[in-house]
Amino acid sequence: MTKCPDRLSISRRRFLQVCACAAATGALGATGYVVANAPLPPPYSGSSVFHTPVVGTPAPDAPILLVTNPAAQPSFGAYLGAILRAEGFVAFRMARLDALDRALLAQFPLVLLAAGSLPAEAADLFRAYVLNGGHLIAFRPDSRLADLMGVRALGGEVTDGLLSVADHPLAQGITTQALQVHTSIAQYELSGAEAIAWIARRDGSRTSYPAVTVTRAGKGIAALWAFDLPWNIALIRQGNPAAANQERDGMEGVRTVDLFVEWIDLDRIEIPQADEQQRLLATMVHALAGDAPLPRLWYLPAGAAAVLVATGDAHGLLASHIDAALDLVHRYDGALSVYYAPPPMSNRSRTLRRVRWWAAELPVAGAVFTDDSGYPTPKDVARWRDSGHGFGLHPYVEQGVGKGYHEYWNTFIKLGYGPAEPTVRTHRVLWSGWVETARVQAQYGLRMSLDHYHSGPLVRRADGCWVHGYLTGSGLSMPFVDEQGNLLRVYQQHTHIVDEHLMRVFDTGYEMGVDVNEAIAIACRQIDAAVERYPSALGLQCHIDPFAFGGEKAEMVSAWFDRVLNHAASRGVMIVSAEQWLAFSEMRDRAEMRDLTWDETEGALTFETVVGTESQHALALLLPLEHRQRPLRQVTINGVPASAEQKRVGGVAYGAVALAAGRRQVRANYR
Repeated sequence: MTKCPDRLSISRRRFLQVCACAAATGALGATGYVVANAPLPPPYSGSSVFHTPVVGTPAPDAPILLVTNPAAQPSFGAYLGAILRAEGFVAFRMARLDALDRALLAQFPLVLLAAGSLPAEAADLFRAYVLNGGHLIAFRPDSRLADLMGVRALGGEVTDGLLSVADHPLAQGITTQALQVHTSIAQYELSGAEAIAWIARRDGSRTSYPAVTVTRAGKGIAALWAFDLPWNIALIRQGNPAAANQERDGMEGVRTVDLFVEWIDLDRIEIPQADEQQRLLATMVHALAGDAPLPRLWYLPAGAAAVLVATGDAHGLLASHIDAALDLVHRYDGALSVYYAPPPMSNRSRTLRRVRWWAAELPVAGAVFTDDSGYPTPKDVARWRDSGHGFGLHPYVEQGVGKGYHEYWNTFIKLGYGPAEPTVRTHRVLWSGWVETARVQAQYGLRMSLDHYHSGPLVRRADGCWVHGYLTGSGLSMPFVDEQGNLLRVYQQHTHIVDEHLMRVFDTGYEMGVDVNEAIAIACRQIDAAVERYPSALGLQCHIDPFAFGGEKAEMVSAWFDRVLNHAASRGVMIVSAEQWLAFSEMRDRAEMRDLTWDETEGALTFETVVGTESQHALALLLPLEHRQRPLRQVTINGVPASAEQKRVGGVAYGAVALAAGRRQVRANYR
């Protein structure tokens, strides 16, 4: 039984509040109370967290066909499609190996063949395709195709090699520093092919074995990757599957960073290694896509050189503390994603809080029910979201990822904060399996995870120097992929710049502990590198807790956040919430290009684009500035001339034009 307070000490206002809450709770009734607090199941089933596998015969209305090969174990053909979309190539179709015939292949100028063994008849099919004029890029191809590729298979493989680009036109614009390869690489020797890249040793010196080649064969062209590129991209981005569920970095708790211990080469962390390997492939696709110039999409909104994905974790804080952080972001016309962990409370306390919030909205008597606790109300959350900010989950999962997400999602919804935002960061970035946490996140409709996080002893060399850059080898968001090659409906977005790693925000003993000026300089250097060299969406974490601490900690973090945002804005970097970045990423990945037609005589490329309305930020369409010594003279969209801004991706110069939502007819004139 609850003890009644002394009636002489209770105020009239408090008395009215208690009476109203009691009346509302009584009206709810015992049955209603039980129903309101009954655990809700995840909104999505475990079987719905994956993208649908490719089936059927594709329409030949695009220049590129991607062939997946179920014979590979694991089979990463679907992830190769995600790589093409990440590189902005949406004018491609997909088919399984068993759906192919000669007539279908002949309708595509370029075919990408995913890794896997081939039956004799399939090998003959690809041989005939190339000899008759087709262009083929094959990844770790069947040995039956070695002579077609202009190489001779030596039978061995390298298991700890690097990728080092050659002085070749198709490798222009790619870093000359050797890049990590986590898969085995087949050993070949050249037999007529040209080397685009070589296998390198751990010290960076080249071997005599080619890693990427190209050759003319009959009327066509055949290019080879000696390793399974999409599998390697997944391993660079997501870490070592063999390290799953192991504490390896010295920080308490199994975190995402544990997957990268003795995996990421700290001497190469300043390079987005996955992105650079993808861009090498993209340059090859551009060159081999057939007679017509190949359009693609720019990586970032509105042609921006870089994007700052601004986030801030908040643990049981008041609305005023969150407002203080949002006020800083408003100065730069930006948006912030707040990941909120509500303070612990019982079902009864949560119900009374909801009743009080509900009663406070009553037109006549609402004023007497105002909640003076200061915790965020549904009205606060609606106000923040209306201003473009996000307010999402920050689950504690110390008792298990499934249990933690179920508990925190239920609490979030039953406090009236729902629907939950589609992006998330787990408390302490604790992580289960290689992608098990992402599977759980997908069941709750969470479509972007910012759990991969740059922090801790891992990113400190043996000589004591700290390193910064791309832990996951990427500045781009892409879907997670599981160990069998299945694509999850959750994007992986790395958090590159972390306040608690740089400064003593929480005094954990794992941070660098530099002063605020050095912390600002480190963050600004990374922003500059993205603007000048590596187009990136840089994840940024600024905890909101110090705004509640007050004093020196609040001053330090506030100054750091303000000056980093100021520098980003001064470099033309967009400051967006994770929800805005997700909306743009989904819109870009779902964009289509159809019916590409090339008139050689007129030098005219025409095609249709279809872009959704998921994002408030526009796409940028890229068209090669030159095609076969013909310069790009004019671009029209729905008959209206569009101005083009020059951009370079790898070794290719493009003209970038704004591309609005809806159906658009594009015409590019090369004369």
